[in-house]
Parts: sequence; C-alpha cells; structure tokens
Amino acid sequence: MKNDILKDTIKVNDNLIIPGYIIKNFDKLELEGLNLILLLYFINQKDNITFDVSKISKDLNLESSKVLELINELNEKNYISIEMKKSNGVIEEFISTELFYNKISSLLLDNEKNDNNNDIYSLFEKEFGRTLSPTEYENINRWIESEIDEELIKEALKEAILSNVRSMRYIDSILLNWTKKGYKKREDIKRKKESNDNTEEIYDYDWLNE
Repeated sequence: MKNDILKDTIKVNDNLIIPGYIIKNFDKLELEGLNLILLLYFINQKDNITFDVSKISKDLNLESSKVLELINELNEKNYISIEMKKSNGVIEEFISTELFYNKISSLLLDNEKNDNNNDIYSLFEKEFGRTLSPTEYENINRWIESEIDEELIKEALKEAILSNVRSMRYIDSILLNWTKKGYKKREDIKRKKESNDNTEEIYDYDWLNE
C-alpha cells in the first residue's frame, strides 16, 4: 500500500524537461552534476525566477548552502545572472537565464555553419566521384577561412566541372581570378555572364604539373 502511494506521488510530481538543444550541445556546455540540474530547473521555470533559496532548496531537495554555492558557480560561468527588479514598490532579486540562451544561440549558429560547410565537402565528393583527400579538405577550409563566399566556391566547382577539370588547383585558380576581378558573390558571376562581354575566361593554371 505504501509503495503504491509512493508511486502515485512520483507520477504527479513535476518533472524537469531536458531540451533537445542541451542534449545536442551537452559536450560543449561543460556542465555536469548538480550544476546541470540547477540550470535545468531554472530553464523549466521559464521567466521571472525569484531568487528564493528556500524554495529552490525544497524543490531540489538540497541544502540552502549548496544551492547558494551552485548559483554562484553558474553565475561565475556566465550561465545565469542575478538581476534586481522593482515589484509592487519592493526591490526583488531575480535569476535571469538570458546569458545561457545567448550561449546556446551561439552554439546553434556554429552548428549551422558547420552543417553548411559539410554540405560543401559532400558536394565536392559527389562531383569528383570519390572521397576527398586530406589536402583537398585543407584547400576547402582555406577558402572558407579566407572568407570566400560559399556560393562562390560552389560556382567555381561548377565552372570546373563544365570544363571537365576535376582539380582543386584549377578551382583555386578560378577563385583567384574572380577575387582579382572583385567578384564576391555568385550574383557577380551571373551578372558577368549575362552582360554583353563574351570574352572567354582564362585561368592561370599549370596543366603540365597537374
């Protein structure tokens, strides 16, 4: 009978939800144990989290001193901040998770950027009909780190395939040529092709040493 009551109590108790973005970025958040549990607790509280140590202590079944220690650690790691707000003429302390969401937003943007970069590698392997070598990966990384637009890189690949030249050095020469001419976007190439200039592009490429 007591066991049944205990089960019913567990079932009706509020549960902490772990958002998918935390699971996907868990290794980058560098959080573990009680720090993670307390952060999840704050996230589940949504907005206007009152700095009420006794309530937090009761909800998480932790000593008040431990709660204060964990809050201080999260604050030092810039996952939360303590803010002062005036409510009904009384100044109260609230816990803000805005810093954490800023960190997550940054991680999600990095993930999106990496996904886009992976698409470039996949596209090159598809067009080359084989797996890229480490050197070829480095070439693509070098273009990306040089802030050459991703669409411009894809356009250079397309130009090489149309010329039936599956060579990173040839693509590199195309990008170098376009950079010298001030082309920065795919639209620049499109405008050039749609203009009345029918001059054939000549790329500085060493065919003999390929």
